[in-house]
Amino acid sequence: MKYTQYRFLFVGLIMLYSGMSLLQAQTTYSFEYLIGKTSAANSWFPDLDANQTASFSIGKKITDPQLNWAHYLNHPTVGINLEYANFGNKDVLGSGYSLHPYLEVPILESTIKNLSWHTGIGISYFTQKYHPAENWQNKAVSTDYSWSFRTFLYYRLWHHSAFDTRLSLGYTHKSNGHTRWPNNGLNSFLAGINLQFGKSSEPKSTAKKSILKSQYRYFSFETGIGSQSLSRLYVDALPVYSTGISYGTIYDNTFKLGLGLYYRFYQSYYDYIKAEREFINDSYPWLKKNVFYNSSTYGINTSAEILMNHVSIVAELGLNIDKPFYKIDYRINNEGYANGEYFPGEIDTKYWIKRFVSGKMGLKYYLWNTKNAPKYNLSIGALICSNLGQADYSELNIGFIHILK
Repeated sequence: MKYTQYRFLFVGLIMLYSGMSLLQAQTTYSFEYLIGKTSAANSWFPDLDANQTASFSIGKKITDPQLNWAHYLNHPTVGINLEYANFGNKDVLGSGYSLHPYLEVPILESTIKNLSWHTGIGISYFTQKYHPAENWQNKAVSTDYSWSFRTFLYYRLWHHSAFDTRLSLGYTHKSNGHTRWPNNGLNSFLAGINLQFGKSSEPKSTAKKSILKSQYRYFSFETGIGSQSLSRLYVDALPVYSTGISYGTIYDNTFKLGLGLYYRFYQSYYDYIKAEREFINDSYPWLKKNVFYNSSTYGINTSAEILMNHVSIVAELGLNIDKPFYKIDYRINNEGYANGEYFPGEIDTKYWIKRFVSGKMGLKYYLWNTKNAPKYNLSIGALICSNLGQADYSELNIGFIHILK
């Protein structure tokens, strides 16, 4: 197992522990069968039959009246989902086994009854992956382990005292987060039946609970190490080092909103410039004048977290003030192919949008329970970073937060 795959295994263990920390008792069990279609990852992708997926979930409905986040999310269910997927061509794509800590939230109760939204993020293991000679058609999966994301709508069709029958409709995405090329990923659209067993404890009172109002300022510092494979010609996964600071407000011990500054250094960019590879001497010789600076990214970002005891779901939207090397990154990753030859991509409108817009999404685990708003706390996070939704690199980070009560 290679270095990047060890990292994904570590990410999975963090997520598993994060999910289990919420499961103080297993009170609901779900069995699900799904059928649908996995989209072709490129123009020469192999033919695919129907995607058939089966999953098992175990979870608990959170009804603790002392938890603001549970009230805000309409008493959600949290748990762990285990999934098996046959993507429709076992010879090329093999099978996928996935683990997702998940959150399921009742929605639109005032207008549409029995509807809930389910989302989970975790890891997948694949039995087949890309090989330049033996499995060249599989441009979707090139690592044993990858990120896995699922989002579904569930509608309860029929209620029985022992179980509920629910209609499932949703989407799954699996990719390695740019830790190795190729990284076209697998996107599947699925529908099926979900059977949910077990009694989830309901709130003891239907009276509207009064939220325990609070508002704290905070200051935080984070540093992380990521992994990125630059392109089809430079497939080795090299580190990305990141650091950032932020300042913001935590509302009602639930919503953490901040504004920050970040810095990232890409080893792949640095090595590319130093080796004077394609475009460096003929198009962008100025990159050699300050290699360290031109291998870096500088920006500002807004961040949002939902704090759920020890665990949080985090999303960031950033603005890259400067990312000098991205001109080359964009061109070598948007190549065309015609008449048996590759040709580089061109700087276009999409480049200018991706050049400025970055993002992060993932999970964090806090050492001390955020319910108690401790003055100091430490976190570990597993995140996927992107340029306008396209994977840039995968990251593990550690953070320190100080609440200014």
